[in-house]
Amino acid sequence: MSLSLTIKLHLASSSSSYLTLNTHHHHAKKVTTFETCCYNAKIRPKPIYSTNPLIIPACRVSRPRVQCGAMVKSSLIEPDGGALVDLVVPESVRGAKIIEAETLPKVQLTRIDLEWVHVVGEGWASPLRGFMREDEYLQSLHFNSLRVKDGSFVNMSLPIVLAIDDETKGRIGSSSHVALLGPDGDFVAILRRLVSLMAFFCFWLVFNFLLIVQLWCFE
Repeated sequence: MSLSLTIKLHLASSSSSYLTLNTHHHHAKKVTTFETCCYNAKIRPKPIYSTNPLIIPACRVSRPRVQCGAMVKSSLIEPDGGALVDLVVPESVRGAKIIEAETLPKVQLTRIDLEWVHVVGEGWASPLRGFMREDEYLQSLHFNSLRVKDGSFVNMSLPIVLAIDDETKGRIGSSSHVALLGPDGDFVAILRRLVSLMAFFCFWLVFNFLLIVQLWCFE
């Protein structure tokens, strides 16, 4: 059985055009007419893309961080130890601190020591508020961390200490406060409560002496 299909498209200048579908068969003939949209003389179809329009959410107005007596915790990283350490002296009292430093024994700092003073004073070594004491030094040396008052631990694998020689130790004597001088001789800081620091210095000398003896024995 043969089947032929003829599609004829008639374009008219009227307000509507017709698409005529003629189907020829041996025993039947069926003509179907479809009414379509009007086209111009030249067919130039344009592709139609179905896209979902972007939905821009309305700008939300920020609300206060304290609502109904409940405080929202800040998303910023908390400083080590829970409190930010800032040991920089305000400009209003700096003159009085310099006058006090002039009456104290003085310790000359190297450039590396001066950098460590800035690190500690600006809070980059929080929770340290000065050079390490004996217990802090041992924790950093053996456990690579410091234990703070609330029982938590802070990573501190690098000991931050101020090494002095015997001559400087003799100038300090029994004083519990010393003034730290920069490489250019200007006042940098005041180091307070040196009682445990002197004990730590003696311990540091003994520890290094025993370490040298131990290495010598292994050789």
